[in-house]
Amino acid sequence: MTRATPPIIGVVGPTASGKTDLALALARRWPVEILVADSRQVYRGMDIGTAKPDAAARRAVPHHLLDLVDPDEPFSVAQWVATARQTIGEVAARGRIPLLVGGTGLYVSALLDGHDYASQSWAPEVRATLTRELEVSGLEPLVARLERLDPEGAALVDLRNPRRVLRALERAEAGSGGAEPRATPYPGRSALLGIGRPRDELYRRIDARARALFDGGLLDEVRALLDAGHGPELRPMTGHGYGEAIRHLVGEWSLEQAIEVTARRTRQYAKRQLTWFRRDSRILWLRAGTKPADDPALVEEADRWLRAALS
Repeated sequence: MTRATPPIIGVVGPTASGKTDLALALARRWPVEILVADSRQVYRGMDIGTAKPDAAARRAVPHHLLDLVDPDEPFSVAQWVATARQTIGEVAARGRIPLLVGGTGLYVSALLDGHDYASQSWAPEVRATLTRELEVSGLEPLVARLERLDPEGAALVDLRNPRRVLRALERAEAGSGGAEPRATPYPGRSALLGIGRPRDELYRRIDARARALFDGGLLDEVRALLDAGHGPELRPMTGHGYGEAIRHLVGEWSLEQAIEVTARRTRQYAKRQLTWFRRDSRILWLRAGTKPADDPALVEEADRWLRAALS
């Protein structure tokens, strides 16, 4: 990028903290387009369970990096960063500012700080997802995916050793986008806000969201995905909400059990997100308490912080 590299502003933090609401409120004050940094929202047809921004939000502000691939297509950090950086240039060419919004810390870090796809892609959230797949589906589907993505690497791995298969698969998926082995740091300025909430409040919001997903049509969404041939062994289909919905649909779990486990797994995911983001000293944390994220006083504070950071 050139000297005209645009600044990036961002709203990050754990799931259900209110990132989308704050971003939409900021969009009424800033000339922005939103870049979504969410590893689940890249999949087409997975809208309700990933809490994708709805049609009204997308009409209000252009959103990018949603619906990039089908659930049965491999998708890597390298692909996401390459797409994000191209999109940033397009947004800047329209005279707008990229507003990065999401909870996938690995995506945010890889975009801003650069990333060594070959050797440094072993992130806690990625490890947790793959480990969950191993628990749900066993080793065989993971071995098959590794052999498809990196047949040469698979030939060098003990395919009976789950730990080595997981490490090899994560590296293969991180580098499967055909990108260079390393992404360099973003050369422009950036300013990141995080939405901080007391743990009890965050968990209350997560529990409410879990129930709202099922009340809002998640079971129908999962039925449609299964009917389209996206089996329960696929990585996106094991994510929180989807795996539980499948177990309810096949009669293994009651609806209440599916909701309860979805909430529990989402709380665990939020803890991992917080661990990741709290390591990033750039993030300015808004103390949201129990306020809605688009509370006028909170939005005013966020606006003031962003302008000061970029001045």
